[in-house]
Amino acid sequence: MKTIIKTFLIVLFIAIVIGFLFCVYVLNAPPIAQSKPPKLQVHTRTAIRGRPTTNSKPIVYTKSQYLFDIEKKYLSNLNIGVFSEEMLFSVALGQRAKYSHGLLDKELQDTFNWNKMFQDSLGGIEFRSKTPDVKVLLSGKDWILTDENGAGYTVQRNENELNIYLPNFEDVFNKNKISLSKDLDFSVIEKGKQWLLKDKKFLQTYEIKSDQKKLDILQQSKYPIATLLFKVNAASIDTLSQGSFTSDIYDGFEKKNIPLSKKAKLITTEDKMSWEVIDGRQKYAIRNEDGWLNVRLNLESNWLYVEITDRLKGWIPSKSGFIFYPPDPTLSSRQQLKIKVIGVMDRIKAAFGVFKKPVPPKNSELSNK
Repeated sequence: MKTIIKTFLIVLFIAIVIGFLFCVYVLNAPPIAQSKPPKLQVHTRTAIRGRPTTNSKPIVYTKSQYLFDIEKKYLSNLNIGVFSEEMLFSVALGQRAKYSHGLLDKELQDTFNWNKMFQDSLGGIEFRSKTPDVKVLLSGKDWILTDENGAGYTVQRNENELNIYLPNFEDVFNKNKISLSKDLDFSVIEKGKQWLLKDKKFLQTYEIKSDQKKLDILQQSKYPIATLLFKVNAASIDTLSQGSFTSDIYDGFEKKNIPLSKKAKLITTEDKMSWEVIDGRQKYAIRNEDGWLNVRLNLESNWLYVEITDRLKGWIPSKSGFIFYPPDPTLSSRQQLKIKVIGVMDRIKAAFGVFKKPVPPKNSELSNK
């Protein structure tokens, strides 16, 4: 029996040593090269180096494509830039908790001061309506509250209180088989009429327009074009009025990597407060706005400045251009195994709480250091 145990321990020791040496060998594999970032490239038929490859994506400038329309109740999401079904606030029913379902439905329509309730809520959301519309979904239990602009909210009873929720804007996209990531950038183009929703993860931009009865969802098939190139101090007005460019304007074009040529023309408009710049096939406008001279790109120009991401931006021809996505680095079997071993080690560390940073207790001296 002792011989069997001794033999087993020797075999186990040898296996551990071999396993350790193998892990050392794997973990000392050559470093894994990082994927190169995508870049813009110009496609010209005569320049072979400029031709797109199979992993290049064309940049196309077209009008926004209509996708679908939704109810105006989702204005409530757009008003505050929140797209999940989030609870806004709660209202205590008090004595109304004893009312019959029908009487409570009538109270919500005729007696509740919804304007003040929204104004006093944590978010301070503006609710515009002298006579709010309350639609009964389930008497005494669920309602849809709508203001005069069409913005809607879900009202649900929870025992002796009412909970007010936003509609689920994301669910509308899911029903139309479009997924939204959590990395969203929301901006108001025209208050109450037009909005942009940029999905940074999927590199998609959705335009939302409001009409009298519904909200139209459109997908921008063009990448955003930076029409505002730069701005200079309004002190340059006198020099421009005399038909000459200032050094600030020359420097601004230089920094945008599209310097003005000596043949660039400066044309004063009729109001004498704005100017047109024509430099070959490039056209620009200089306007006096809010105490600054804003230099903007004319979209009829031969070259356009696109901003696809913070890192992927630059000048491309208006009729051709591609985003080149470099292929991922090719990994050897040893490097692939290294990734798996490191992953297993990280999961073990997480399971046993290894290397976790200590969290100082709140309201202690440590938390203030």
